[in-house]
Amino acid sequence: MTNIFPPLFTRLYISLLAALFASVLLTFYLSEQFLERSDVIDFYDDSFQTFAEISADMHRSGLSAQQLLLTPIEYDASFDVRWQENWNIKQHCSTCDFLSKIAGTSIYKLTDDQLLAVYPLSQGKGAILISDKQANSVLSPRASRQHDDSLFVLIRNDPAEVVPYLLLLVVVVVIGTTLYFSVRKLQAQINQLVQINQRFGKGELNIRAKQDYTEPVNELARSFNKMADSITETVNENQIFAQAVPHEMRTPLSRIQLATGLLRQRKQQAEELALLDNIDNYIDDIDKLTSQVMTFSKLNAEQTAQEPKKCSPIQLDEYIQSRIQHLRVNNDIDIVATLPNIQLNCDSAYLRLMFDNIFSNALRYAFSQVKVTVKVNQALPSLINITIEDDGIGIEEQNFTSVFLPFYRIDKSRNLETGGLGLGLAIAKAAAARMRCNLKVSKSKLGGACFSCDLSNIS
Repeated sequence: MTNIFPPLFTRLYISLLAALFASVLLTFYLSEQFLERSDVIDFYDDSFQTFAEISADMHRSGLSAQQLLLTPIEYDASFDVRWQENWNIKQHCSTCDFLSKIAGTSIYKLTDDQLLAVYPLSQGKGAILISDKQANSVLSPRASRQHDDSLFVLIRNDPAEVVPYLLLLVVVVVIGTTLYFSVRKLQAQINQLVQINQRFGKGELNIRAKQDYTEPVNELARSFNKMADSITETVNENQIFAQAVPHEMRTPLSRIQLATGLLRQRKQQAEELALLDNIDNYIDDIDKLTSQVMTFSKLNAEQTAQEPKKCSPIQLDEYIQSRIQHLRVNNDIDIVATLPNIQLNCDSAYLRLMFDNIFSNALRYAFSQVKVTVKVNQALPSLINITIEDDGIGIEEQNFTSVFLPFYRIDKSRNLETGGLGLGLAIAKAAAARMRCNLKVSKSKLGGACFSCDLSNIS
């Protein structure tokens, strides 16, 4: 299933930008709230001084607030002072925004630059309204002017209002750009290491990672190269050992065969001849085992990119039929083959190693029937499926992986007495891997084991 989420480093980059943007916005918001609160407090302090003067004059003159404010007494010139008999925010100032209440005094916002303080008088004698003096005050009887809030007018009249947002934009662009190139470079280096790791896992044992990456990726590259060197050295040693031992064993085996041949020329007793026959059988088994070990070692050897591909067109039905006839000699097992007319492009040597070992294994453990089926994959017509199944004792699910290991024995029913040497399925698995296909085992409907693989029909 395709991953709908972006890569890790993309998500990291977006998260960093989002966190940065949110942090700056939160800072601006809190700063504005603090400054607005400070403006409210300053306005209250200034308006309270005016209210205190009015209260003192009312007490000294004995006049009511309404009467006092009709006199030509000039208070703070920056304020408009009014008396309201029954103050009601919805009735007298429906567009006002409540900001705060300080010591029983309500503070309202009339416009961006105009605040209003309502000082209630004792004994229900109305309230004194003190507001910033502006020509477009909502309490002024004069018609309010149209207020232009466009960006260009705001920049022209008060450029300081735009500076914080410009600063935010610059900070986000600079830090975002820096983070982008850093994260992108780190992601590219990690992707290169992943590709090298995958190629190494597919058998390119000579490939190594560059060590000129940035920290800490270069340390990861050095660790990978050190591990790759160790694995490559071990694999090379094992391959040399696996190829050298069978080769060195052929000389003493040849001498033993020569000795048994010379002994046969002499007149021997029947028991001695039977013993020589057993020796010859043992020699044949050892010779087959050494051949299989060398074959398995070559199949698992490192495959270089320069190694030529030996793919050729094969008439698959005829080829498999010929292999079946060749392998079923002196065998009364019933063979059911479903072989449609299909041409396959592949390496015939690898195909033979895979098919022969699986089919021989099925013949060895089947009770009465082996079924061979070849068909084209309906979902992907370029894939050709080959299935070989038998009606034998089968393989338990917990052994589906282990059965392909060299010399792995499942139970007493699969031992040397049945004729197996323990390398057939391992060779088949390695040959399938050379053809870029996966050989797998499952339960057969016949009751035994079912081996299948999907071969790519390379054009």
